[in-house]
Amino acid sequence: MRRAITIRDELDQIRTVEELTGVFESVASIKIARIRNRVIASKEYFAELWQTYRGLRIDPKEQLKRTSKKRNNKNVLVAVTAEGKLGGEIGNKVIEEVVRAHAETRNTDVIVLGAHGAEQLAHRGVQVAQTFHLPVSDTQFDVTDMIAVLDEYEQISVFYQTYESLRVQRVARIELVSAVRELSDEINQAEQEADVELLTSHEYIFEPGITEIADYLETLMMGVALTQVLMESKLAQHASRFNAMHAAKQKAVEMGGEYSLQFHRAKRAEGDERLKEIMKVFKELTA
Repeated sequence: MRRAITIRDELDQIRTVEELTGVFESVASIKIARIRNRVIASKEYFAELWQTYRGLRIDPKEQLKRTSKKRNNKNVLVAVTAEGKLGGEIGNKVIEEVVRAHAETRNTDVIVLGAHGAEQLAHRGVQVAQTFHLPVSDTQFDVTDMIAVLDEYEQISVFYQTYESLRVQRVARIELVSAVRELSDEINQAEQEADVELLTSHEYIFEPGITEIADYLETLMMGVALTQVLMESKLAQHASRFNAMHAAKQKAVEMGGEYSLQFHRAKRAEGDERLKEIMKVFKELTA
């Protein structure tokens, strides 16, 4: 039987793992709550942008057509992945979906957000047109450079990890412009119910011009939509890490219980062995 002191050392290591995984689990939980609040603020910001934009382009047929922008006559697949290797299994599924979509389409570039995704796609033989690093912060997202590149493409398909619940994360695919339309539809419905009075181009003088300002607002709204995608992806990543840390913590608790039982058995066995040795010596002395 193994010595009790050896089992105790291993038990101490397991207890340390249990404490560390508990800390990481708590950190992930805090970050999830923080990003949820950021999503709410982002939607409020989009609502203000859309109200101004709809006042400039009243005709729904002219909204979000992106006609004044120069295009390269190509589509793009955007993979939102993780910076490191802790994105979880769901991150690998994002890569698989992008690889499958790229094989089925032509005249399409691939842009990756997250260094780990770029590495994985390169290993699978997919040429990446450009890679962007994900924002380090969970509350400050600057997507200006990303939108400047994406705005050159006709169709922008984004693959990312979506958060359904703390236990469930899935891979989602959206068209970025369509996502902006969906957000605007929600705002339109809310404004109709609240009877909101819209701004019109007849009430103000715009410099340099209405078209330029409307185009700029379109870029801002696409940035808000992409930011929400990034936040949801990070939310899913933190949820995946929370689940991994929770599972590791539970495993450590179970192992700790088993090792504790082994320790007490070994301790008792060693005590019994010492008692036998004492009794043997005592018999020899009294013989």
